[in-house]
Amino acid sequence: MALILTDPLSPLSARFRPGPQASPMPPGLDRIRAICEAEGGFWLETDHHVLCHRPGTGRLVVSFDNLSSDRETSFRKPFGHDLIVAQGWGNLGVIAKRKDWFQCPMLKEAMVAVAGAGLYTRYPAVSFYGASMGAFGAAVFAGLAPGAVVLAFAPQSTLRPRLVPFEGRYRYGRSLGDWSGEFTDAARSIRSAHRAYVLYDPCLIEDRLHAARLTGPQVMHIPLRHFDHKLPPMLLRMGILKELTLLGLRGDLELPVVHRMLRRRRDAIPYVLSVLTAARARGHGRLALAAAQSVAQRVDNHRLRALRRELASELGATSSPA
Repeated sequence: MALILTDPLSPLSARFRPGPQASPMPPGLDRIRAICEAEGGFWLETDHHVLCHRPGTGRLVVSFDNLSSDRETSFRKPFGHDLIVAQGWGNLGVIAKRKDWFQCPMLKEAMVAVAGAGLYTRYPAVSFYGASMGAFGAAVFAGLAPGAVVLAFAPQSTLRPRLVPFEGRYRYGRSLGDWSGEFTDAARSIRSAHRAYVLYDPCLIEDRLHAARLTGPQVMHIPLRHFDHKLPPMLLRMGILKELTLLGLRGDLELPVVHRMLRRRRDAIPYVLSVLTAARARGHGRLALAAAQSVAQRVDNHRLRALRRELASELGATSSPA
């Protein structure tokens, strides 16, 4: 499957073709390929990834798959595709055929070639975007477009054991690909960004330590306590994911704005349950029950009711604590 498009990207079609050891093409990608090609974009398949460009104006957003992206099998699209396209922006989607944290040598070569062919310079602004594995991809490839914006939800900075001995997750991903050479440590590449937003839950020690490696005067840390690792779903439940993401992709996200948006977490059940579960684990059952009773006056939720019953049973309480 070769690159489809004219100058200056068409010569890449002869250079990048999947080999005999390539991962199979995931289901559900036919429609997005047809859309990209019909609109004058391109489709490039490497051994273990796909690059697809849907043209737009004003900004190019380079988005990267996360570990759950393959759950969609009927109409799979790049991460964040619909939000990006709705703004009229272009999207370069990096789609994973295998979950190797984008450490396929052919992908790295293709990313460099696409940048060298001038795709990024066609747009007045460029952003890199992803969550978890995709956030690592966004940060580690940001150096291909110096001065870009990076929006990274719960990123890993690398999976190289020598650099992150604290990281015991993702052993399967670490065993895949080539973790030597370029595009292996986001702590170096993120420094080339104009602005970089790193959102993470500091209650998760691995995520906190990864974030601590991503530093620089242009890097803004946005800690989100008790949000857990899957930040976008939590922000979506709060009704602020779209607003926060667009501000971040534009490079306009500021902490006072984030704090204002986060006021909605008080009634977001996933967040409330995360906080109450943490309080319960630390022996603050009575405080957790009181807080659960307070939230229940505003929000009716079966999981919250179940937690209240469990807390009341543990405390031997039959009514709200004083």
